[in-house]
Amino acid sequence: MKSGRCERSSPVFDIQPDRQRRFDKSLIVGVKRCRFNHVQVITCKPLSNKLRPFPTTFWLMCPYLARRAGTVESDGGVRELEEYIKARGLEREWRRYNFIHQAVRLSLLNRNVSRFMRKYRGKIFKTLIRGGIGGMRYDCESVNVKCLHLQTASYLGLGFHPASEWLRSKGLCGDCSIELCARRPV
Repeated sequence: MKSGRCERSSPVFDIQPDRQRRFDKSLIVGVKRCRFNHVQVITCKPLSNKLRPFPTTFWLMCPYLARRAGTVESDGGVRELEEYIKARGLEREWRRYNFIHQAVRLSLLNRNVSRFMRKYRGKIFKTLIRGGIGGMRYDCESVNVKCLHLQTASYLGLGFHPASEWLRSKGLCGDCSIELCARRPV
C-alpha cells in the first residue's frame, strides 16, 4: 500500500481509532468507494466489540466532502437544511428517513448480541435503536438536523435523502468535483 499524507486517513485498514468517540476498526462492516477507488463512506456496527454503543451508521471519510460539509455547515447549512425540509413539506419523508436509519442499525446487530443487550442492557439498547441519523432523536413536531457530515454520509450510504436536491446544490454528493482524489495514490 502506498503512503501519503492524505492516504493514511482514507484506506479502511489504516483508519486511526478515535478514543473520544470510542471509534475503532472493529466497528467497520462496509465501505463505499468513489470513482477514484478511495473510501468515501464506511458503514459502522451499532456496538463495538466491548458492547459500547456507536449510533453513527454511516461515517464520512472523503477528505474533500468532509471539508465541503464543514464549510457549508459553518455558513449556516444545518439551519438552512432544516428550513428547506420544512418549506418543501418534507417532514413526513424526514421521519421516514430517520426510521430507515433505525432499521439499518437494527439489521447490523447480531441476533445474539441484540438479545443480550435487550435483557441485560435494556436502557442502552433502547437509546441505540430509537435514534435516527447519528442516533439523534426525532419526532413528529420538529425537524432537527445534527450535522451535514452525517447527512452527506447517509445520502451516499443509503443512496437517497429527502433533501437530496439541496445536498447536490451545496456540492455534498458524489465525487470530488475538482478531481483532487484523481491525483491521490490508492
